[in-house]
Amino acid sequence: MGVVVFLFVIAAAFLVVASVGPYRLYWRARPRAARQPSDGALAFGRVAAFGVAGVFVFGGCSVQAGIDRGTWSASEVREAAEDAAGAMAADTQIRRDPTEGYASLIEADVLRAGEDQGPAHRISVERAGGGHDYEISGGGAGTTVCMHVTEEKSAQGGIFVPGADGDSGSIPEYDLTATVDDGAC
Repeated sequence: MGVVVFLFVIAAAFLVVASVGPYRLYWRARPRAARQPSDGALAFGRVAAFGVAGVFVFGGCSVQAGIDRGTWSASEVREAAEDAAGAMAADTQIRRDPTEGYASLIEADVLRAGEDQGPAHRISVERAGGGHDYEISGGGAGTTVCMHVTEEKSAQGGIFVPGADGDSGSIPEYDLTATVDDGAC
């Protein structure tokens, strides 16, 4: 953040030079008997000062955008979690690993929903307790949201699996609904 402030201070200094004009600054520092620069040179100096100030403003904005891309905000984490909850409700799911639950599915959906909002490597989805509660946090956000997932057997049935001995069966699919609350579970 200090770099951004420094770049904007330098830009402000160049804007002052461009606004006041090099002619006034030049003659305050030089004695009257010195050779005067031409009007074209003074105008060029003023335009150059505005251009340099613009470069420093652009650099400050670029650095700030890079800093923002490196962290998640609390609202971005919540918005990505709510979008992930909607995506989970759109498709039926097969029951996941009992120890992990739906954590990997939630993490993938949060990353997909939060694309361009924060760094993918700084999202964390942890199962809270033995139920289907998951704590979602993003690096730099400083807050956690809780996603509670409810599963019901799908009316569509399941995935048909033919057996080797002539028996067949199916793997049940579940409709998932999820709610998102602020804070830890």
